[in-house]
Amino acid sequence: MKISRTQAVAALLCMTAAASAQEPLKIPDTKPGRTLSEVLALCEKPEPAALEKWAEAHLSEKFLADFSARRFAEEQARECADYGGFTLTRVVASMPEFVIVAAYPRRVKLLVQLHLGLDANGKVRSFGVNPAMPPESALGADLGDKAAAQQIAALVEGLAAVEQFSGIVLIARDTKPIVTRATGYADRAKKTPITPATQFTLGSLGKMFTATAIGQLVDQGKLSFDDVVGKFFPTYANQTVREKVTVGMLLSHTGGLGDFLAQRTPEMMKRGVQRAAEFVPLFEKDEPQFAPGTSWRYSNAGLALAGAIVEKVSGEDYPSYLRKHIFAVAGMKNSDPNNVPHVDAKMVVPYTSSEKPGPRWVEADRDIGSPAGGALSTAEDLIQFAAALRSGKLVSKATFAKMADKHGGPPGHEYGYAMQLDDVYGRKVVGHGGGYPGVSTHLYLVLDSAYTVVVLANLDPPAADRVGETAKALAVARAKAGK
Repeated sequence: MKISRTQAVAALLCMTAAASAQEPLKIPDTKPGRTLSEVLALCEKPEPAALEKWAEAHLSEKFLADFSARRFAEEQARECADYGGFTLTRVVASMPEFVIVAAYPRRVKLLVQLHLGLDANGKVRSFGVNPAMPPESALGADLGDKAAAQQIAALVEGLAAVEQFSGIVLIARDTKPIVTRATGYADRAKKTPITPATQFTLGSLGKMFTATAIGQLVDQGKLSFDDVVGKFFPTYANQTVREKVTVGMLLSHTGGLGDFLAQRTPEMMKRGVQRAAEFVPLFEKDEPQFAPGTSWRYSNAGLALAGAIVEKVSGEDYPSYLRKHIFAVAGMKNSDPNNVPHVDAKMVVPYTSSEKPGPRWVEADRDIGSPAGGALSTAEDLIQFAAALRSGKLVSKATFAKMADKHGGPPGHEYGYAMQLDDVYGRKVVGHGGGYPGVSTHLYLVLDSAYTVVVLANLDPPAADRVGETAKALAVARAKAGK
């Protein structure tokens, strides 16, 4: 069933009416709570000049070094206007140095969390409005195909109406789509519609391909998750990484390696990279940020090194390995490693929020692929990938289970082997997201079920999460109900 944007927005306003009529929630009377109250008061009538003045007085030096007061003011004014302010529902956490509050934007039925943290001087060190998991009771009793499709359509069109989403969401049981909803344009200038076969840059979602490649080689007995880097690169420049970091640590971000994306040369970005090993000199002399295996920190360099190990063990360059052993095996006919920059009619144009006067969204610089992410794929192909991954077609079920097990991550953000692990209403969900200017993606697999959720957006993060949290919740609720 297709509903119009007008009907969708009207439905959203009805759904939020009850929440808006509730007694206003009292924010804790703490320094962070009072500071958040000031921001929310300014949000009621968002004026960039007033927000900029507030930002200059309240944001920490570190915050302002990364994010100017003017940019903060303009983005907050725009977000407040888009959302129409917030109806607070509950205090999630309150400590002397931070506060987190759950709320519903008045113009969109989307649960969010507003968080604000202060430094030792009482200045704002962090602030954000992030999509959150809706309570299970908010999904309603009807979890049938029609009701699920209507709920997603209302959310997608409501977000599109305030320019907070452009992309596609697909919920599937096995490889059969249950909900498919697209909005916005792949190319705004040409008004090219987004479809299930539209190619998106995946960002870090592509890390799952690298972990899958490693898993295949483990199944073949060619390497082990416990092998150290030096087994494959005996002359690797950093001794600690060479002798102490294992393949599993590279995939789980527990090896202490850092990033390399900013070190990629203009020549790499212009002409592309044929082998993952070409990235290694960009970081191999770096000292680990902590003793390997003792902590967790997200690391693109770790995945790049894992991709170089795939090349060393398989004898194939990383892009060719993906094409032959993952895309072809899974039936992903419209996917590409994207290691060589190119433009195709099937590809979306990435759009990033402009910091200058004029159009709100401008074309972003395009990324290139690597073992850390950046490959191209479609909603249809990612459903095929998930089905092949959970069925044993790509890796053995024992290896998939190990990939989906906890190997690191901070509390509440557990991590496996290139997989983010979530607990949703008591069910385990695994997958990965991706974010880059003009790129926001997520793939979710509900374990012990056949449900998969794909959300792909050609806007800045957290565009995919705005839809993904609710879509993921619906998939889990349906799985629990035996739908």
